[in-house]
Amino acid sequence: MNVQHHTNESLMTMLHNAINHPNKAKAELTKTQVYAEWKKRNELFCSGSDVEIMPGEGLLSAFRYRVGDGGVTNASKRQQILNHVLDAPVPPLVDRQYTKKWGSPNSRKRKSTLLQTIKSLASGAGKRTSTQASYSRARSHWEADMMYLESIYAG
Repeated sequence: MNVQHHTNESLMTMLHNAINHPNKAKAELTKTQVYAEWKKRNELFCSGSDVEIMPGEGLLSAFRYRVGDGGVTNASKRQQILNHVLDAPVPPLVDRQYTKKWGSPNSRKRKSTLLQTIKSLASGAGKRTSTQASYSRARSHWEADMMYLESIYAG
């Protein structure tokens, strides 16, 4: 498969399709190819080259991580997405400084930044007063995901 001509959004779709693909060998090959392409694009982007920037407000939204009523309600699926956030090279996002702040795949910096981001989201949701039930569900998802990340962070 020739991934170099795909957009970052298309690569993300391929990655998400691989998550549930019945052929695990094919899914792993797709993941490897997508990760390799993002690694190349990340290096070009961070070195100053003009490359396509992934749409989204940040890394979690780029990886389609969403919680609450309109998000991914299945904890196992959210954990799979978080695993990709930890494992994958960061596609070009927001700007070079933002992309670099996430560190290398599976690094202590990546794990720490991800955990801190989830904690900040959960903390911010606790201060909201409108549509309290919706924020409560989102916060419970973030708290479950924090526990998951803390369990693998310690490992």
